[in-house]
This record gives sequence, C-alpha cells and structure tokens, in this order.
Amino acid sequence: MIQTMENKPLYISPTKRIKGLVVYCYKCNRDMVDTCKLTGKSLKLCPNGEKHVYKVIVHIPGTRNERRTKNLETRNLDEAIKQALEFKKEVKEGRYQKTNSTENTKGNNQPQLLIQVLARYVGWLRNEGVPAHKIKVRSEEHIKDVERACKILAQCFKSNGHNLSTLSINDLNDDIVGEIYTYLEDKEYANRTFNKIFGFYSSILKWYGEEYRVPIINWFEEVERKKLNPKPEAITKTEYEALLKQITPENGIKKYENGVKPTRNLYRPWLKDGIRLALETGRRREELINLKWNKIIESEGDKFIKVEDFKVNHIQRRNTEDEKKFIYIPVTESLLRLLKELGYEKYENTDNYILAPEIKIKRKRFMSDNLSRGFSHFYDQLGTGRKLTLKCLRKTYITYLKIYMGDGNIKSITGHSDNRVIDDSYTDDKEIAKAVARRFSMFSNESGRVDDLKEVRTSTKGNNLEKDLEV
Repeated sequence: MIQTMENKPLYISPTKRIKGLVVYCYKCNRDMVDTCKLTGKSLKLCPNGEKHVYKVIVHIPGTRNERRTKNLETRNLDEAIKQALEFKKEVKEGRYQKTNSTENTKGNNQPQLLIQVLARYVGWLRNEGVPAHKIKVRSEEHIKDVERACKILAQCFKSNGHNLSTLSINDLNDDIVGEIYTYLEDKEYANRTFNKIFGFYSSILKWYGEEYRVPIINWFEEVERKKLNPKPEAITKTEYEALLKQITPENGIKKYENGVKPTRNLYRPWLKDGIRLALETGRRREELINLKWNKIIESEGDKFIKVEDFKVNHIQRRNTEDEKKFIYIPVTESLLRLLKELGYEKYENTDNYILAPEIKIKRKRFMSDNLSRGFSHFYDQLGTGRKLTLKCLRKTYITYLKIYMGDGNIKSITGHSDNRVIDDSYTDDKEIAKAVARRFSMFSNESGRVDDLKEVRTSTKGNNLEKDLEV
C-alpha cells in the first residue's frame, strides 16, 4: 500500500517528545510511543497507521489521579505539539471545558464524568433512548446487579478521596484500578462475586467506547480474574422434608436491623408448592413462575411439560415463537402426584398458571424474590451449617438425573449446551458417591453388575425423586 498522510503511522521522535503527548491506536485501543502492541515492532512499521491519532493527557493540578485527555485532529507532529501545549495550559489554568473536547462524540450527549457514564449505562441496559434495532431485553436481576456494582465503585472512589463531581472517565488508570482491586479485596467478596463485579466494569468501558465511538483503554480487562472452584450441593431427603415442615406463617417472621421495615413475614401460601415444583422439575425461578396447565402434553401415554428456556431466549434475543428455545420436562410419577394436588384434573388444558394462579399481574416481581428469600429464610432455621439457596433444588434434580442417565444426553432435559457445565456447576459428587456406595462392590460377577445397574436405574428413574433423596 502506498503511504499517504492519512495512512502513514504516527510516530513521535525522541527529540520531539513532550510529557503527555502519545499516539493512540484505534486498532489496539492503546496509547503507544515506540512499539506497536499488535506486532511488537517499531511503531513506524505499524500496518494500521490510518487508525492512529495524536492524544494528549494532562494531570489536573490539586488532584491525586484525575486527568483530562484530548484526541487531536492533526496528523502533523509539529502542530500536535503546539496543540498539546495549548491544551496543557488550558487545563492548568482551569479554562478547559469538557464539552469542548474534539473527540468523536454523538452530539453533546456524551457523558464525561464517570458518575454520569455509570448512570447512562444503567439507562442503556433498560433500553432508555436505545434505537429499536438495538433494544435487548435484560432481566431485572441483572440490571440490579450492575447497579449494585456501580454503587460499590462510587463508595470506593469516596473512600480513596476522589471527587465524583469532577472525576472523568478519562481519569481512569492503573493506579485507580489498583485502588478498586484493594477495596474489593478488603471487602472479602467471594471469587465469583469479585470476578462478576470486574466483569461489569469491563463491560461499561467497552460499551462507552462503542456507543460514543471514542478510543478508550479498557483498564479492567487486564485485571486477573480469580480462580473458581464450584462446589454444587444437593439438598438431602432429611433436609428437604424438614424444610417443608418448617414453612409456616409463624416461622416466616424475619427481623432486619437496618431495613426499611424492622420485620417482614416471608411466608407465602404457595411457597411450599413452589419449592416442591422446583425440585420435581429442576427449572429456574422464571420458568417455574410461568408454567401453565396447557403446556402439559401427552404423547403415547407419556406426559411432559413444554417450558420456554427464558435464559437462553433473553441472551440470544429469540423473540418469536419460531425462534424460541423450549425445554421438555418429563412428568414423573411424583411430579404427576404434585400436579394433581395443585389441580391438574380441574385445570387441564387451561391457560391458568400452575403455581399461584391467583396472582394475575406482576408475577415475576412478586414471586421471584419471594421464592429465593423464602427458601433461604426457612432453610437457615434448620441450623444445618450449610448455606443452601433455592438453586440447590435444580442441582439436586440434575444430580439425580445424572445418577439415572449416567453420561447420557442429560443436556437435552436440562437445556445446557454441554455436559461439562453440568458436571462443573450442577452435579453434587458427594450424592453420586453415596449412590454408588449403596450398590457397588468389588469383584462382583458380570450378571451381578448388570443387576446392580438395573436396580440403580429402576430406583432412581425419577418416578419418585423425593423417595431417592436419601441422607
């Protein structure tokens, strides 16, 4: 390619370098001086010269780490030096206004203060001001998680003496990221939570660069994530039966030290049925809440429930009926008994909800948190020493499904993309070991092994999952 002024790599010779003036590459999304980060060769040999701009970075006097940055429109080094010196003077004298930035922006709506960026990002998650073709449905739980992460970030900045009324997104650097890292370490968050929070911060910077077409270093990408060691835990039969007995109105009172209300009753008339339904189907909260009687289908004497995989459909933006992914839940004998208790014969083929049909509107808002909080509240009263959540019911279902199916096509029922996810995050190896210990013996004859396998698959076939939840 013939080099022109527009595609020739930008380079600042050592004799003309001034503090704060660098070359920014839109390809690498990095500031550079001598070496191309992509090729490792001299910047003068970079093949992406058309993506280079001169950039000036100036520290704000009287602050600890706050800076102002500006991308220069000129590709002439002498002119860039002149503009950089003038920009430095403006910042030092307090004359620089962020709205005067010559960076590529979307009108005057580009937020500059970090606190404004965080607020705009949350609004974007809620599709506020988002064009129709870019609208994406996200769960309220995800948005609340992001909001909590943003509040943690604001608290961190305050505790480290930063002024949120002047702190710009361009002030971020390794020193500030280090402060955030230390702040989260001191809070002793679990590894998964720690990684999740930094993942949110990384997504915010990525979104900002793409949304406003501006070059920005994603400082959070370089933070090494902590190692995860998932330890799925299933609920035992003893715990499960004790939990159901514990769910009463008088046991539902929970006291809060700093809550809006000093006490709250977490008992719900449908909570016990919701927990039983969660165990017998292995489905997530949103799917449980939306189960309907007319989705129970019979084929050649066998019954199953057709349920939408809300998680996959939200992530992959499957909106039409033809695009949506569905999961088929086998109706076992124990699940059928539960369905009959809930009114199967009365409501068969109707459009009524299976769980708590009396709640007609805002079901997700009212029921989702109540399921999770209710389970945790009543389970904690058992004093087992374990911290199980509602998710353990799905893990219990999948664990016993694996005992029955072995390494068969479990994912066709659970809805996962591969068995590795099932093994790592949903299977309680202790329960599998206990099941093997009850039936396995060394040096048994071949026919004995066949009989043992037949016994395992008969007893754990899923016809009565509650019966198989042995201690």
